[in-house]
Amino acid sequence: METLDQLTEDQKGILENYLAVTGQNDLEVAILALEHHSWQLETAVQAQFGDTPRTASRADESLGGLGVDHSRSFLSWFSWPINTIWGVTWSFLAYFYTLFPQTFRQAITGQSTRSGPTRPPENPASVAARFLREYEENYGTVHPSFYAGGYSAALNKAKSELKFLVVYLHSDEHDATDSFCRETLADSELLSYLRANDFLIWGGNVKEAEGFQVATTLQTVRYPFIGVIALSQPTAGSSATKMVLIDRIEGPSTAEQIIQRLTQQVARQSAALDRLRAERRERDMAREIRQQQDDAYQQSLRADREKARQQREAREAAEKLQREQERIEAEKVAALNRRERHLKYLFENLPQEPPAGESGCARLSFKLWNGERVIRRFKGTEPVEHVYIFIETIEFRESGSKAELQLEAEEHVGYKHEYDFVLISPFPRTKITDKERLIQDEPTLWPSASLVVELVEEDAEEE
Repeated sequence: METLDQLTEDQKGILENYLAVTGQNDLEVAILALEHHSWQLETAVQAQFGDTPRTASRADESLGGLGVDHSRSFLSWFSWPINTIWGVTWSFLAYFYTLFPQTFRQAITGQSTRSGPTRPPENPASVAARFLREYEENYGTVHPSFYAGGYSAALNKAKSELKFLVVYLHSDEHDATDSFCRETLADSELLSYLRANDFLIWGGNVKEAEGFQVATTLQTVRYPFIGVIALSQPTAGSSATKMVLIDRIEGPSTAEQIIQRLTQQVARQSAALDRLRAERRERDMAREIRQQQDDAYQQSLRADREKARQQREAREAAEKLQREQERIEAEKVAALNRRERHLKYLFENLPQEPPAGESGCARLSFKLWNGERVIRRFKGTEPVEHVYIFIETIEFRESGSKAELQLEAEEHVGYKHEYDFVLISPFPRTKITDKERLIQDEPTLWPSASLVVELVEEDAEEE
């Protein structure tokens, strides 16, 4: 069998509710009962009060007779732990009830009774809704605000909210029920008192399975029945608390009497509840502070991550830009190198200047962009392109700035050279642009001409 240390928090909560609902005091027996029913609280409670079919088994024997078994002997009642005189008295009364239910009920209440609920167990919320509907049909809408749920749910709510739980058990068979509901429970002072003190009120009819179970658990003898349940104080050596019955009002009673009893219990329990509320506020405040710290940490962490992301993106963008600039620069260098090697090729493959006195040649004089004058002869059968090549490659000659440049000539098939200058015949001003035309067919060049070399940028600015 599992000990308390081996139980999960959920199982401990179920065990606590089981003890509160059934009134069981033996932890080992209670744990065995819950284990037998796979820790299903409702099933275990129903089995405790004999609402489910039972078969003899080893597990049943180990539970020590948790259900209400009408066939056991009188001596079996005394196998229960007897902690109080009330426990002995209740055992005798319960045994007497199992033998003579009709006589017992009549002796106590003057009314005949049934041995159990008239309806099978069903959804607690549906039972609560039916109880309220039937109550208002019989006694009107002026009544305490009954909790719209089952008894276990009411216990949990009262415990979590540190409230008093007032349990009203209703019996249609009791003579005093009508007057109690019409007068006492409809009393304006009582209703105001319950609202002012924020009592949680649960009502149940003993003809229902749940109401019958609660009546058995709370050991009710007379009706109408009012039970007051509150959170107990932790015992020595344990910090656990549970909901316990602290007062019971049985039989006919007035609103004034109920208010007096409730006031006494509130006065007795208020200090303890105030302490529990203060402890809960401290825990809630500490939890809120931790949550705020966690939120602040998460916010700071998100800010750091965002900052790191922005820095990473900025770094990546800078690196990308640098790579792009390096690529463009490399392409420029490669293009320039290709251009220079192609010009070297054009320079080396340009026909030599024909000797002086050779017929069929044109004598051309050039004024360069730097003011220098150059004269050269060309055969009339050469294309005008050779004139452009001569000017473009003039720096590769002995006196040129690129004469000593160690550069490998390369034709570069498909490469189209773009000249950054244009040849101008000044009188009249005429641009010579048809490079495929023969020199002898160009009137501005044949048989001689004085030309001006103008850079394209300067020419564009002039235009």
